[in-house]
Amino acid sequence: MVAKKISTNTSSDRIMEIATGFQLSKILFTAVEFDIFNILDKKQLTAEETAKKCCLPIRSLKRLLNGAVALGLLRLRKGKYSNTMLSMKYLLKGNPEYIGDLMTAYNGMLYDKWGSLEDVIRKDKYQPVFGPTGDIIDNISTKPETARRAMMAQHNYSVKPAQEIIKSFDFSKHSMLLDLGGGTGVFSIMAAKKNRGLKAIVFDFPPTCKIAQDMILMHGLSDRVKTHPGNILKDRFPEGADIILISGVLDGYNERNCIKIIRKAFDYLPPGGTVIIKESIINDDRTGPIFPVLFSLALLLETEGGNARSRGEMTQWLKDAGFKKIKHDPLTEISGKFRNLGILTAVK
Repeated sequence: MVAKKISTNTSSDRIMEIATGFQLSKILFTAVEFDIFNILDKKQLTAEETAKKCCLPIRSLKRLLNGAVALGLLRLRKGKYSNTMLSMKYLLKGNPEYIGDLMTAYNGMLYDKWGSLEDVIRKDKYQPVFGPTGDIIDNISTKPETARRAMMAQHNYSVKPAQEIIKSFDFSKHSMLLDLGGGTGVFSIMAAKKNRGLKAIVFDFPPTCKIAQDMILMHGLSDRVKTHPGNILKDRFPEGADIILISGVLDGYNERNCIKIIRKAFDYLPPGGTVIIKESIINDDRTGPIFPVLFSLALLLETEGGNARSRGEMTQWLKDAGFKKIKHDPLTEISGKFRNLGILTAVK
């Protein structure tokens, strides 16, 4: 989805633009929740027809539909609503670039929690996202349903970055990929598909590995892509890999544990082995770009010690662990610029 650029307007319009942001996102989330975009797939329907299919009152639904039109997510012509190119590409189930599960996660897991930001900052303590206790990592590690919801949202979020990493990095020189915190296995699957000589192991919490197994089976790669349940911090890594991918993992942990993971990766790899770190990279002064700044606040809400990571701090962690030939590459060609994704690669 194309992100709206933050305005430099110095009038009160700028304040109103910021203040109404939550209303705009809720229109999107509610339209996804009511399955509006899939109901309108290849159709042009009146408000009355759409309301009947949604089993919702026309008076209120029509205002939601008009809100989606104002946001460029729907089109209204001669009294009939239809999808725009934007919603067709990203909000129709089954499309390769579908991110509806991510919108559902934002709505169900984070929207209300952001209303507690004042308390989180006052107490300097996260708000449990699922149930009465535990941060999001604790709950994903133990609750299968929580893991499935979170991982499918993450899968939506990870498809394009996975495509870009596979395009930009040459895996053909490696025989075994260890995908730490690999989630649904999307990176391992894509890497194995492109490189027939590559095997991969998705190392993640037990509930997550079950989800990855389903995805691996669906892609017909069970012979080359395996799962290994475990805890990145506590358990030994499965043997045999000469390249490690750490994608979207370091942001969930405090600095001490991030350093522990990177040093553990260094000790594990054979001489000449490679590590790839993928993150949404915040500036070293931590004031931009906008998405990593928002993400750092989201992690304050969700996790005990997570934070957006900067290129500088991750580079230093790699150097301190003993890695050489550290290189940074942005992931913006396929993934877009808004998330400011990038990879750091280094060699033992």
